Amino acid sequence: MNEVDLARLAAVLPDYTLGDPLGKGASGLVLAGWHRGMHRDVAVKVMARGYGRADDGFAAEARIAARFDHPHVIRVYDYVERDGLRVLVMEMLAGGTLTRRRARMSPQAACAVGLAAASALTYVHGRGVLHRDIKPDNILFDAAGQLKVADFGIAKIVDGTSPGASTVIGTPATWRPNSSRAVG
Repeated sequence: MNEVDLARLAAVLPDYTLGDPLGKGASGLVLAGWHRGMHRDVAVKVMARGYGRADDGFAAEARIAARFDHPHVIRVYDYVERDGLRVLVMEMLAGGTLTRRRARMSPQAACAVGLAAASALTYVHGRGVLHRDIKPDNILFDAAGQLKVADFGIAKIVDGTSPGASTVIGTPATWRPNSSRAVG
């Protein structure tokens, strides 16, 4: 992703103070933030220009994720689309990823992680959404160590009206001919 114009981003998010970068991936850049009115730490994800399908896919992802209310699913607070920027404001998860934590986990802690992630996925699936990208980098922890499933970027809404009817709300992987490897 190209560098984000922080002045432009700050203008789009006037109620927030923007902080340091927390991470960068194919879908965008994540910055630390602070909501001045609510006195709350947040994570601000700026979607990469040209990433994924139509822009309305990101708005749909935000709406779907914002309706979740589960202790092990990341909370989405806001979605802003203005001046060519698409921004998702989420719960700050300062405890790092499972990727960073798993090497030093006890068997009991690993079991607790599996149970918490399963609880989150059961909740999400019960609301007709398939995550489709569960991996250690998408399992994060808050500052107190509470596990949260994050990144619904390639989630799929399952419509029970007919077998196989569904809608992708993020960016689906595409398949290369003569290959079993997905590319995004």
